[in-house]
Amino acid sequence: MEKEKLSSVKHLEGTPLYCEKYKEESKLNYVMHARRECPFYNSNNPIKVEKTNDLRNKLNGGLFGFCIGDALGVPVEFSSREERQMDPVNEMRAYGTHHQPFGTWSDDTSLMLCLIEAINHGYSIKSVADNFVKYYTKGYLTPYGEVFDIGISTRIAIEKLHAGINPIECGGKAESDNGNGSLMRILPLAFYGRNMNAGDLIKMIEEVSALTHAHKRSKLACIFYTVYAIQIISGNNKKDAYEITINFITDNCSEKYSDEFGNYKSILSREVLKYNVSQIKSSGYVIDTLEAVLWSFLISDNYKDAVLKAVNLGGDTDTIAAIAGGLAGIYYGFDSIPDKWVQGIVRKEELYDIFTQFSSLLE
Repeated sequence: MEKEKLSSVKHLEGTPLYCEKYKEESKLNYVMHARRECPFYNSNNPIKVEKTNDLRNKLNGGLFGFCIGDALGVPVEFSSREERQMDPVNEMRAYGTHHQPFGTWSDDTSLMLCLIEAINHGYSIKSVADNFVKYYTKGYLTPYGEVFDIGISTRIAIEKLHAGINPIECGGKAESDNGNGSLMRILPLAFYGRNMNAGDLIKMIEEVSALTHAHKRSKLACIFYTVYAIQIISGNNKKDAYEITINFITDNCSEKYSDEFGNYKSILSREVLKYNVSQIKSSGYVIDTLEAVLWSFLISDNYKDAVLKAVNLGGDTDTIAAIAGGLAGIYYGFDSIPDKWVQGIVRKEELYDIFTQFSSLLE
């Protein structure tokens, strides 16, 4: 997708200070401009996330971790790996690719929230589809009431949903339709479906993916990621969770998906665990994304490093960092996320309300 790349924001001590258009002004004005144009950067109005039990800690860690990974990647989306090597992201930025204020998340988070809200109000595939249409046509669950970033395949599918076509018939089925647009929003199903039997879980994941991405390759990526997240929620360490997930795929998906296993060779054979950064691609292709996510998560030992490794791969930075941030947030817990990132996120109070309702439903 071609999108205009705008100037990036510079930083001092982790605070976004100025956009290129302010370069000639004083340092004081840099701060004033950034904070005026980034209204959610407000340390005087913090949220306090309650840690009442292990499930809520993992849920808030995973979902906030996802949103924050998204926001970290938005300003540098589509930048090259060489650009990130010369100017690595170490803190939240603003403006950049989409010219959005500090702490702004993208369609990745919006569509994930659409899924959560459908569950919160009585899950059905139609309710998820209806929320996607509201997102696209009315800016529902967007940072500022309008859509500023959406994938081509997702847009085409939602236009079909809007036209009244059967929801599970709207997603692209061609091999060229295997972007990461369904993988990026599937995480809530790990919490919602963690106690389902394998058949029901797979069916639900397939339906939710098929709303926008109906090719088997995309569905299998969603199944792998969701099952892996479930194993982490269940308390398994990274490596054990990975082994259990591979066994799950072999035991439950061979009949339907065996013709796709060759495309997942590096993941199913565990080769990706041995990759160096030059072997990791960070494109929007669903397998490249899943490999980059697993690699960023598995070679890191804390939340911050996982999401920053993902962002600094370049390419589809917001999606890869969001999906990796979801895993890392679950694994390391909510307290592992830097508080300044939590407090700087756009609409953090509303996010927390949605997540709290979701966790209450699960309990």
